[in-house]
Amino acid sequence: MKYIRIFLVICFFNTHAFSNENEIKFPVKYIDINLIVNNSIVGKKIKKIITDESNKLINKHKKQEDELRNKKNEILSKKNVLNEKDFENEVNQHQQNVEKYHSNKKNDLEKLNKKNIELSKNFMAKIDEIVINYAKENSIDLLLKKDALIVSNSQLDISKNILDEVNKKIKKID
Repeated sequence: MKYIRIFLVICFFNTHAFSNENEIKFPVKYIDINLIVNNSIVGKKIKKIITDESNKLINKHKKQEDELRNKKNEILSKKNVLNEKDFENEVNQHQQNVEKYHSNKKNDLEKLNKKNIELSKNFMAKIDEIVINYAKENSIDLLLKKDALIVSNSQLDISKNILDEVNKKIKKID
């Protein structure tokens, strides 16, 4: 039994020692999803759309905040002129406007976030289809995310190939 184990170990090491790694085809590859999303044509368009809408919201809300701040200062300047009840009514009305503003701001941000998630989700679904088809066509048995790797041979990276496929097959944003 001891001799059989030694024989098997020697055979195992000999087969690996005499094999040529350049001839071995690895059915394992890896992909950098972030590279594909950030550098693809549609990915850049999605990022630009979300950034532009975010900037519009920021400017809109900044303008409303300035108006509310000016109104607050105006109300405070009238404190000594108005009777107590009128002043209190104006303060309450202003507080309602501020609460309404905060509610609108929250809704706007939620809508933008939902739009970003929906666009990204649809885009990622299309990327998944392309990756699956690419893996089938190229007989890839295992595809890993680059983020999960510690060390790897750069020849196993197919991110550029997938990026080219994504740019060819996905032309518009849904």
